[in-house]
Amino acid sequence: MKKRSILHATIAAIAMLFIQIPVIAGNALSWEKTIVEVDAEIGQGEVNAYYPFTNTSDSSITITKSTASCGCTVPSLEKDTYAPGETGKLIATFDIGSRVGPQRKEITVEVQEAGGPQSYKLTLNVDIPQLIQLKRRALLWKIGEDATSKECEIEIHSKHPMKIADVFSKVADNAESNFIFEIVEEKPNHQYLLRITPKDTSKKTRETCYLTSPDDPDKHLRAFPIYAWVR
Repeated sequence: MKKRSILHATIAAIAMLFIQIPVIAGNALSWEKTIVEVDAEIGQGEVNAYYPFTNTSDSSITITKSTASCGCTVPSLEKDTYAPGETGKLIATFDIGSRVGPQRKEITVEVQEAGGPQSYKLTLNVDIPQLIQLKRRALLWKIGEDATSKECEIEIHSKHPMKIADVFSKVADNAESNFIFEIVEEKPNHQYLLRITPKDTSKKTRETCYLTSPDDPDKHLRAFPIYAWVR
């Protein structure tokens, strides 16, 4: 009987200990969504992704830090501390720059909650279309090589058809171009062939040329140089 009394007393003491320990709050921020998918437009400079949240705990919380996996993405908030039941919104601004194709960025949000620090992971997926695809972007001839034509294949994005009308060649000191450029239309507004022929291969020449189109008023094609070299 004495042993049983001691056992009961021990169990009661342990139970009282757990009752006195405060419950650590977790996931006080309830996110409306943690993954945002964005299809960027051609020529778009940046993407803004929005992550609404609510403080579902019984005490105020403070967001102490928000960082992204890449310097091209900047998270921001209107303020840092949110009362119980209060809503907020994190904005992630992604700088597209020269990036193309699928991009995945992660954002870490660090929070001081009632029970201690907590962190949340957010994801931003951006699909950036490439206006054109160039096959053989750099066309090279050796000095003394036969002045034969070489070709660059051009494919226009299916959602952004445009007519390639001409080629602009950037030549140092406004000199005359050493190359002949010919645009061959294979599939109207979608597939073209740029045929380049050197006039002279007896000396070094380096030119950068750009496609031009009446359907490109913002000059997005200038982001896709093609190189013609004799060396």
